[in-house]
Amino acid sequence: MAEINKIAIFLFILCAIASAGSPPLPVCGESSNCLDNATCIVMSEQGVVMLAVIALIVVVIAASYMLGSFLQNPAYIVFAKDEAYHLAFSLVILVALGGIILFLCNMMNMFYGSIFEYMYIGDVGDESACYYEGREMHSLSSCYLDMIENDAKRMSQSYIENYIGYLMDSTFTFTIQIPLFNSYTASAGAYRRIISSQYDMILNMFLVPSLMSISMQKITLDFINENAIQWILPAAFVLRFFPPTRQMGNILIALAIGLYVIIPFMYVFNLSMYEIAFEDCNKYADIICDNAVDGGCSSPESTCENPDSFWNVARLIPQAIFLPNLTIAIFITYLASANKALRVIG
Repeated sequence: MAEINKIAIFLFILCAIASAGSPPLPVCGESSNCLDNATCIVMSEQGVVMLAVIALIVVVIAASYMLGSFLQNPAYIVFAKDEAYHLAFSLVILVALGGIILFLCNMMNMFYGSIFEYMYIGDVGDESACYYEGREMHSLSSCYLDMIENDAKRMSQSYIENYIGYLMDSTFTFTIQIPLFNSYTASAGAYRRIISSQYDMILNMFLVPSLMSISMQKITLDFINENAIQWILPAAFVLRFFPPTRQMGNILIALAIGLYVIIPFMYVFNLSMYEIAFEDCNKYADIICDNAVDGGCSSPESTCENPDSFWNVARLIPQAIFLPNLTIAIFITYLASANKALRVIG
């Protein structure tokens, strides 16, 4: 089984190198559709340190092999050969890193491109649609969270305005005074306080927590897209060259690739949930209809879609709670599997 895993990973690296061989490599640090210059970024960040570490490991390997041959001690020779293998494989991964990431990105883009053909496809630069032909997953995932965050902000603002408006209207009273007899005061708008409380309950139980969660996800995703490769991968390869910290380097390599590829792809997948699975409000019109507060699928003033209906509030809940946890679960599963695969080969 170990030999099969080694062969499979080597074939994967060869495929990645082949997929990255056709397009020209951009200047180091120049943005591209995905990332085909990861090796250049890693070397520019920690190139001097890596060269020093590689030279040190080569000296240790040579000294161990010569000492083993001189003392006729097979343990030193085996150690030297084992470290030479790990050093060679680390260099192969480093050289092929850009191809590996580009191969994974292209595979993910091809997969979600076949899904979004059922959605509205806008023109390049069309802000009314996050997806258009040729858009890569990093900008698409960021656009997706921007769209949901704007929806949450708009609904929160509307619910706050309605809450305050109904609360103020609930204080309306009128008085009837009969001279020489008595006066009668009636709180004609008191019922509006119940409507105000319902707006307040939906706002604090659903909209505000959803907005906070989505905003934090947006900040985290933007940070991952901009910094995962530049910060984590250089440290990962430095750690991988040293025998005591090799497993930690393997984990960081898997972590960087997963953060840069798996996380944005899962958010693109979540977009399909928001736009396709939760597209038709009329299927659930009888359940969400509330003539007092939220209305139904259509606005009370017209037959147009009601932007403040509870359906639109409910669409935010999976994006704020369930789908991020699903993304984390899938990412942890990938991380454990990738770490195990790298551990098999060193």
